[in-house]
Amino acid sequence: MNPDSDAGTDTLQGQVMLLSDDSFVHATRYNEAAAITADGANGSPVSDTWEGIAADQYLLEGVARAATNWVSVKPNLLGGDPLWTYQAVRTNQVSMVNLQLVSGAALDGIFTAVSMLRSSNFGQVVLFFRSAGTGAPLSGLRVTMSQAEGAMYATASGWVLDDGTAFTDQSGLVVFGNVQPAKAGGTQTVTVTRVATPTMAAAAAGQFAAKVVQGAVTIASVDVPL
Repeated sequence: MNPDSDAGTDTLQGQVMLLSDDSFVHATRYNEAAAITADGANGSPVSDTWEGIAADQYLLEGVARAATNWVSVKPNLLGGDPLWTYQAVRTNQVSMVNLQLVSGAALDGIFTAVSMLRSSNFGQVVLFFRSAGTGAPLSGLRVTMSQAEGAMYATASGWVLDDGTAFTDQSGLVVFGNVQPAKAGGTQTVTVTRVATPTMAAAAAGQFAAKVVQGAVTIASVDVPL
């Protein structure tokens, strides 16, 4: 969250997209209104309104340039679908990015698959774990978040609830369900470990801070130095 050495006033623009299934990859343009907010360069949030009109773009001005700026997209019709979504954006590297909204129906399908219920009293966190060097999804990782009720791992045959032995498949995708919201809109820590293989011992692979807000879902890609 700390601005980089050349931090200053900058802009961020693009469209708002709806992630329509539990791969969190397939997206279509969101056709309804939403409020967009990011951390500003002067220490105060900056915001704009997405109208959902064809060929329209949101435009945020005075955005803080940071390695991780948690940009919020809040649909005008809260309590329905899609969900209020936070997305990690590298505003020190990009000025154009399509922001994402997560489908509540898709998320609930994951909870149903592992016999859990999503609670609006908590936050939800969707994370893709990728190689910091190549950007490719990483399999063979165990990830934990102590403030989550459960971790749900994507597998080729469906979703599994972590029983202490689960690890990421080729998608590198994990959903943390019903996460205790962080105080004052802050973050919770995700710990990453490379599982043991016949040729390598298990090894720590770092930690990552994820924004967690009550009633909202967070989506981010985590760069793992492996």
